[in-house]
Amino acid sequence: MTLFVGSLARYGVLAVVGIAVLQLFGIQTASLVAVLGATSLAIGLALQGTLSNLAAGVMLLLFRPFHIGDDVEVAGKAGKVRSLSLFMTELVAPDNTQILLPNGQVWGAAIINHSAYPGTGEIKVTFPVPAGAAPALADRILKELRKDSRIDDQAQPAVSVSKVLDVANPAAPILELTVSAKAKPSEAGAVKQCVLDHASALLATAA
Repeated sequence: MTLFVGSLARYGVLAVVGIAVLQLFGIQTASLVAVLGATSLAIGLALQGTLSNLAAGVMLLLFRPFHIGDDVEVAGKAGKVRSLSLFMTELVAPDNTQILLPNGQVWGAAIINHSAYPGTGEIKVTFPVPAGAAPALADRILKELRKDSRIDDQAQPAVSVSKVLDVANPAAPILELTVSAKAKPSEAGAVKQCVLDHASALLATAA
């Protein structure tokens, strides 16, 4: 980008100096200036979209509605911001796919920034389990959570019996287990889904 701007400025200066030299020799340059003006106008119209992206990139760099590493949704796309240049914004999708968005689309669209405000990242998941399987299930879930690098080490995960849901069959009452943990706000949803998937698999095995 710096080389491009430098080259553009160089040719602009050369054009001005060339016209000034011609005037010193008494050569009429009015028609030449008109031609250069018309050429500049044609180039400007041809690069209208590019210049729009450039202007939007400048605004994004000045006002910073998001930063590198933020999780955002913009122009119908969602991902983590990887880079921001004068013309393009690069996102990385959850499946590690590269998304390149022209800055004109980014600046002109609603921006949802999931990383703008710090959150608690608190996770609470409840699900019914047979009373007989509850202790073993709770123990296995805790072991899995402690191995998950996304879980906050300062706030240890916990699994507890919330309440009794069904005692119609005294021999096999149904209890409600509550899993609680903390993770980064941006990863809380993924961790919650992981807990649900793991609990479903364990319940299927216990059944």
